[in-house]
Amino acid sequence: THPLASAHHRHFSSTMNDPGLEDSLQSSYKKAAFHVKGNASRSRSSGASSGTSARQQGTAGTLGVRAAFREELREDEEEEEVGYFQPKRWWFTSTAFPLVAGTFGPLANFFSICAQCFRWREESSSHGLSPTPTWFNAMTGLSLAFSLLANIILLANFLHILRYSISQWLTISFWYISALLLIIPLGLSRHVLDAPGTDYTQSFYYAIIASVLYVILPSLLALNALGAYKFKAYAPSFNPLTIPQRTLMAQTLAYVLYIAGGAAVFARVEGWNYLDGVYWAEYTLLTIGLGSDFPPKTHLGRALLIPYAVGGITVIGLIVGSIRGLIIERGGVKLVRRTVEEERQKWISRMGEPDERWKKDEWDAMRRIKRRAESMRRWSALASSALAFFFLWLLGALVFWFAESAQEWTYFQSLYFSYTSLLTIGYGDFYPQSNAGKPFFVVWSLMAVPTVTILISNVGEILIGLVRRALMMAVFSTAAAGADKNNKKSDDERKMGADLEHLGEAVEQSERQRGLGGGLAARLSREVARLAQDAMSGTEAEYSWEDWQGWLELLGERTDAEGRGENEEKQGEWTWLGEEGPLLSGMSETQWILQRLCERLQQVLEEEYGSKR
Repeated sequence: THPLASAHHRHFSSTMNDPGLEDSLQSSYKKAAFHVKGNASRSRSSGASSGTSARQQGTAGTLGVRAAFREELREDEEEEEVGYFQPKRWWFTSTAFPLVAGTFGPLANFFSICAQCFRWREESSSHGLSPTPTWFNAMTGLSLAFSLLANIILLANFLHILRYSISQWLTISFWYISALLLIIPLGLSRHVLDAPGTDYTQSFYYAIIASVLYVILPSLLALNALGAYKFKAYAPSFNPLTIPQRTLMAQTLAYVLYIAGGAAVFARVEGWNYLDGVYWAEYTLLTIGLGSDFPPKTHLGRALLIPYAVGGITVIGLIVGSIRGLIIERGGVKLVRRTVEEERQKWISRMGEPDERWKKDEWDAMRRIKRRAESMRRWSALASSALAFFFLWLLGALVFWFAESAQEWTYFQSLYFSYTSLLTIGYGDFYPQSNAGKPFFVVWSLMAVPTVTILISNVGEILIGLVRRALMMAVFSTAAAGADKNNKKSDDERKMGADLEHLGEAVEQSERQRGLGGGLAARLSREVARLAQDAMSGTEAEYSWEDWQGWLELLGERTDAEGRGENEEKQGEWTWLGEEGPLLSGMSETQWILQRLCERLQQVLEEEYGSKR
């Protein structure tokens, strides 16, 4: 649940429904509550993983479909919050490995279909196809059937249609069987299909790629099951996967169907064979656009290209955005949380357990820890994406160097081709022509181009941050540093901030009319209105120590109706580096202090109107 929204709705509802309040105050509250409640339900949809199928069925039976979905998202968020502090190895096995299996599963099926399109040997002279034994076709066909079953069962596991304890082992077994049924024909192909004057076709190399995936993917799922059953590191389910992460599998499936259908249509229109159509569709949708080997030449093909490219590029954009948002950014949040916790423990071990929540040295430590963790997140993301880029560039160039030996490519020319393809420049002066080069280009470019996109995004984030800080230092004073990150807010959050601002103004006006313009409620209302403006501004602000002192004094100030002992007890509930403090709350500073001020305002209004009655 959105922390700020839930607190506002919970703590204002009882007081603001008081019939003794003025009409203007009631009207402002109703508007704020409406947008706060709506924003809370929508922010839940970005939460984390779902509950078990039994929980889903029970909830659906009592609360209805929509209520069950909201309940599932609430449970997802709680489980993800715990997952942020998991050891890294268990995060990989519980979240990353199933996500990789779900993403590459449809691709493995597609490559297996490509392996069935043509015979594995062709005559070099006349390009005729040599016959393939029937048992070869039977084994490769069974391999495809088992892999399709494995993918369907995995999807059912992701959607909690089948129990994890059953579906996980079926998926692993079927994928290993698929690998075995492909590896045996591949190993025997040299002896069974070998004949003078013949070469391997693209289908043979697609079979190699598919068999490799059929070994890797079930191995990842086996490690996931090992962590659940052997080491008891997490529950035996896919709960750590969020709902958006599970939809990544559906997005990949949509892309596979899109590229497979487009390749069939354009191969028919342009007179290519189907696998050349797959190769063309891949570099077209990834905007590499080599164009020298398979440019559309018919009017129909050129006309169909216009809508086909737009749709495919859109699907690619969705997948890349999901990969970045669900893996890179959430992984970054996990890194920040873990770094913050580690630095906090170091500080506490050096200074002793914090006992004064308003100590400035502890506040300074909170600032340093937060900035260090955020800096580490940015540079770690840049380093990991840069490492992936160089790995794919250098390894890809090495493979193309061997695959295109018939064209007498040098390693530098392979580096040049790989680089221009990675950056989607695609001059077309070099392009793969061998039966081995084209299938490898398809799977390599599918991983390489999104990697470069994420790398450029990470570089841009760091450069923009450096430029922004330089401008802030040049124009503003350090105390008014303001925005460290320019996180755009949604329209709903802006409406929520506007209504909270109106609510604060309404309370202040009501207090002034009652002759309490300088009272605690009026001063709290002024600060709520001020902070609501920051919430609408679209920036994540960092406030000075003087600002925090003023707010903390308001939070600690007593009304005449309150007892000193109760208030002093409340003052000890949190510290700057404590579990309930701003550092580990998961909220921005604006959200955190705004929630506390709203809670305090609610308490003051309860006391004032209660004593009035």
